[in-house]
Amino acid sequence: MRALLLIFIPSVLILLSGCSAKVSTDYNANVDFSQYKTFQFAEPGKSSIVSLDKARLEDTIKRELRYKGLQPVLTADSKADITVNPYIREMTDFDSYGTSVGFGVGYGYSSIAYSAPVRFREYTYGKLIVELIDNKTNKVIWRSISRRQLTESMTPTARDNFIQEQVSEMFTQYPPGQGG
Repeated sequence: MRALLLIFIPSVLILLSGCSAKVSTDYNANVDFSQYKTFQFAEPGKSSIVSLDKARLEDTIKRELRYKGLQPVLTADSKADITVNPYIREMTDFDSYGTSVGFGVGYGYSSIAYSAPVRFREYTYGKLIVELIDNKTNKVIWRSISRRQLTESMTPTARDNFIQEQVSEMFTQYPPGQGG
């Protein structure tokens, strides 16, 4: 029985960690999303995206919104119902490396321990963020943030796959209240 629990509990924990959300989405619950039929992208300058990733991001968002029934406004003279503001926020974090060696002596519940210091290196990554702005009120009505990291070490194919997967996940529950 104990052996079964030692296998079952870690398996359940691994399964649950795999089911955690890859994106975080927020929206204005007072908005009727069925009123939106057309979209346009934010003007250049309002968006801070590296050019190659910007094209990948916009193409994927355009596909997802078309799938949801929204149509892009193609002329600059026309005003769409919503403006899509996608961007990649540059973030930094630390990664530890090196060997950590520990020594310890203990008796009962007391112990003495020593551990060699671990080295840290700073790295940058990108967080995908997509905002939908109501053009009548000029307010954000929907926002989704990727919980995963877009790194510079990714190949072009991996970057493209990452963006497609994350944007698809973002729009899974759009419009809000209608499920997937």
